[in-house]
Amino acid sequence: MTRILVVDDSDTARALLARTFELAGFEVSIARDGAEGAAAALHLRPAVVVTDLDMPVMDGHQLLRLLKSEPATAATPVVILTSHGEAPARFWGVRGGADAYLTKDGDPAGLIATVGRLAAAAPAPAPEKAVAPLGPLDVLARVVRQLDASLFRSTILNSLLERGLGTRDLHAASRAILEVVAGIADAHLLAVGVTEPDAASLDILIARPTSLRATDRFTAAMLAAMAVPAGIAPDVAVTGSAEGDGDADPADVVSVPLPMPESTGLLAVLPCDPPTFAATSGTLLSELAPHAGAVLDNARLGQHLRELSTHDGLTGALNHRAIVELLAQEIERAERYGHTVAVVISDLDHFKRVNDAYGHLAGDAVLSAAAAAMRRALRTSDTLGRFGGEEFLAVLPESDLATGLRVAERLRAAVAEPTSATVLGRRGAVTASFGVASSAEPGRAASADSLIALADARLYEAKAAGRNCVRP
Repeated sequence: MTRILVVDDSDTARALLARTFELAGFEVSIARDGAEGAAAALHLRPAVVVTDLDMPVMDGHQLLRLLKSEPATAATPVVILTSHGEAPARFWGVRGGADAYLTKDGDPAGLIATVGRLAAAAPAPAPEKAVAPLGPLDVLARVVRQLDASLFRSTILNSLLERGLGTRDLHAASRAILEVVAGIADAHLLAVGVTEPDAASLDILIARPTSLRATDRFTAAMLAAMAVPAGIAPDVAVTGSAEGDGDADPADVVSVPLPMPESTGLLAVLPCDPPTFAATSGTLLSELAPHAGAVLDNARLGQHLRELSTHDGLTGALNHRAIVELLAQEIERAERYGHTVAVVISDLDHFKRVNDAYGHLAGDAVLSAAAAAMRRALRTSDTLGRFGGEEFLAVLPESDLATGLRVAERLRAAVAEPTSATVLGRRGAVTASFGVASSAEPGRAASADSLIALADARLYEAKAAGRNCVRP
C-alpha cells in the first residue's frame, strides 16, 4: 500500500486529511510539525509528503528545503497544502522545490488526484538498510547543515555575480570566473573558453606552479574541445607562472559547458587530486555553470556594444572619435614619462575612380582590404583608426619621426600589394599616400590636433609628389 505522510499542526486538519487519504486507499502516517515530519520522512520514506506551511518548530518551507536537500528524500514528491494562496508564498514554495501547491479550500478530489499522480510517477525508493528514528537534535543538525550549505553556495554565487556582472570585457569576466572557481577547487590549471561565430577567446589560470609542458597540453586540449572554426585565431591569455616542475595528466581534466544563447562556453579544471575534487567540488561547478554562462554572455554583449560605439562597422578599425581620443591619451602618457608618439595619416589614391568604375560595394571591399593590410603591417602596440572616408590614422606609441617613417613605408607597401587589387579582379591597383608627424619634432606643440594637422599637411605633400609615397 502507498504510504502518505501528512504534516500539519492542527489536530482537526490532520484527522480530516488522514481520513480522506485512507478512504482513497492510501496508508497514512502523521506528524504535528516540520521537525517531526522531517524525522518521519527520513525514517519511513513515504511515497508523498503533504505538508502545511504555518507550523511551530519548523515550518513547511524549511521542511521542504530539508527534504529536497537530503539524498534519501530528494526525489520524494512534496505537496504544500495550505490556507495561504498569496503569490509570495506560492512562489517561495515552488522555488523551494514543491511538486504541487494547493490550498485547503480546494476540492478534496483534486488533492487525491494530485497525490495519486505524484505517487505513481515517483521513482521507487532503493532498498536500504533499516534507518533508526531521528530525534529533534538529529533533525536540527541536518537543518543547520542544509542552511550552511545553502549559505556557502549563495556566497559563492554572489561573489561570482558581483565580480563578473560589472565588467563589459570577455577576458575580465573569464578571469573573474576563474578566480572564484580557484577559491573552491584545488587545481593546477583552470580555463574558460568562449567560441563565437567569428571569434574565440581562451583564458587560462595557473593556480599552482606547474610545468610548461603540462600547461601547453592543457591549452591544446582546451582549444580542441572548443571546436574553434577554421580561419579564426583564438585570443589566448594566460595568468600565473608555468615555471614549476609539477606535472599533471590532461586526461584528468573536468569540464562543464557554460550555457550561452549565441556562443559556446566551456569551463575546465585540472584538479590536483581528482577523487577529492569529484567529492567536494564537482557538484559546485555544475551549479555555478548557468550563472557563469550568464556572466560571460553579459560581458560578451557589453563588449560588442562598446565595440559598436568605438569601431567602424565596415573596416573594424577604431572610428574617428575613438582614434582621436586614443591619440590624446597617448600624448598625455608620452609627456608624463618622457616618451614620444608618432602619427601616420593615409589616404587611398584616386578612390573616387574605384567607386565610379566598379561601384560602391567594390569600394567598400577595397576599404576593408586596405584596412586589414595596414593592421597586419602595424606593430602590436600600434592602433589603426578610420579617420573619415578613405582616410586612416595610425597612432604609434613611443615612436619618433624616423620610426614613423619606417612604419608608414610598411603600410604603403602593404596597401600596394595585390591584397586590395584582387578585390577588383586585378583590373586596377590600389595605392595610398602617407603623411607622418611626431611629438619629438623640435618646436612642435604636442597635442592631438597639432600632430594630426601636421601629418595631414604632409599627406597633401605626398599627393602633390605623385601619390603612393610617404612624406615626413
